Amino acid sequence: MRVLVTGAGGFIGRHLTDTLLRRGRIAGADGTPTAIDELVLVDRAPVAPPTAASGVTITALAGDLRDDGLLAEAMAGGADSLFHLAATLTIDAERDLDTGWAVNLQLPFRLLETCRRAGTRPRFVYASSIAVFGGALPDRVSDTQVQTPKTSYGTAKAVTELLVNDYTRHGFVDGRALRLPIVLIRPGEPAPAVSDIIAGLVREPLRGRPVVSPLPEDARFPVVSARRVAENLVRLHDAPATAFGDSRAVNQPGLTVSVGDMLAALARVAGPEAAALVRIEPDEAIRRVVAGWPTEFVSDARLDPALRPDPDFETILRGHLRDHPDATGRA
Repeated sequence: MRVLVTGAGGFIGRHLTDTLLRRGRIAGADGTPTAIDELVLVDRAPVAPPTAASGVTITALAGDLRDDGLLAEAMAGGADSLFHLAATLTIDAERDLDTGWAVNLQLPFRLLETCRRAGTRPRFVYASSIAVFGGALPDRVSDTQVQTPKTSYGTAKAVTELLVNDYTRHGFVDGRALRLPIVLIRPGEPAPAVSDIIAGLVREPLRGRPVVSPLPEDARFPVVSARRVAENLVRLHDAPATAFGDSRAVNQPGLTVSVGDMLAALARVAGPEAAALVRIEPDEAIRRVVAGWPTEFVSDARLDPALRPDPDFETILRGHLRDHPDATGRA
């Protein structure tokens, strides 16, 4: 099988690549587990090819998939399975509408069109977002909640979900989409996205750096680990078509935590001195953004076994330390 991953150098993309290589096989067109022969990793920045299992050819392509040449190279020979993770995130998409629409809407459309023209009907797995929901939401948001996105990023994700549904209806792809809550804990330096500000409440103290929380300790929101997302993207890929209802998009259930829960887990894992590095200084603008998110993000999809959230925040934190041994700045 030839498997293509876009956004392969990103936070989730690296976990997905590791998961695919560890498994070595995924469902073929008829649902039978089939060995992965070739893994094509595409990202804007060069991706260091991981060590492949015997019999797996890894091709790493760097560049912008909006470029016709790179798109043709990536899709040469078609793809049996395609995981589309590449995106520009909320704040950047709001500030630069042209780039936001090009990357978040036009690019997945072009990928779907390329699949249609190839006539190979690949399994097409799309990373969507909790941002497709907005406005006045109930505390518990399930797969069938009416979509009223309040950002251009969320709008592009919602439209692409509809495109995946329609291309699946026509038989051009066998599509599925997984809507993600806040994915933690991204390594690297802080970023201005609200989700990364939340991640920084534990990432920075682990490095011995003080950090300010713009949210009060009782602020609650749904989170998920990148490891859990990678596993469930593959599970969604392998699910039979009968597992889906009218829509091919389902929610990745989130673990609902508060800032206080995060700090308590940080104290247990890294000591009370780490948790003491977090200073609470509520910011009303950021609090309003988070208050607009659902508290519980759940799925009623008929997968067997059902999609599950992470068990607790301490598990997410310890998983981050295992995956990134330099996360404390002491390795």
